[in-house]
Amino acid sequence: MKKLVDCFAKVVEAFLVILMALMVLVVFLATVGRYSQLFAIPWSEEFARYCMVAIVYLGLMLASLQERHFIVELVPLLFRKSPRIILGVSVVVTILLDVFAVFMARYGWDIVSKMLTQGKLSPMLKLPLGGVYALIPIGIVLMAVFYTYRTVQKIRTAGDAPQDEKEAAG
Repeated sequence: MKKLVDCFAKVVEAFLVILMALMVLVVFLATVGRYSQLFAIPWSEEFARYCMVAIVYLGLMLASLQERHFIVELVPLLFRKSPRIILGVSVVVTILLDVFAVFMARYGWDIVSKMLTQGKLSPMLKLPLGGVYALIPIGIVLMAVFYTYRTVQKIRTAGDAPQDEKEAAG
């Protein structure tokens, strides 16, 4: 399971790096073209906006997998001496995050499906807006899945540590 998760994370990370590079390149070229008055890229702003949405919402998954969220940094600093409290807070945060993800998936999909059935397109790139908006619930659900995966790993690790200590003592 760990290999599959790591492989998926690497694929998403590579995709996000490519998106970031494309976004920077397009915005740079559009800026140079605008200020030199040689050419214009009218769709550059919309492209950059949609790339940023994809980077943020798909990046949530990577942040949850690599424990880069604010709560992950804050809780251990506040409760350094009590690993049980840290684990308990992590479980509570995971449950709340999962509830939020279910809510976002449910209502996000309602919005996405309405936009797809209405056939709304972005003004310049003519992309289906439902597809762009789908990045939000997909990113949040992936974040919750990987955050839950990480929390389950922590619980298993915490459960294994006392057994190892008992075996070493006995």
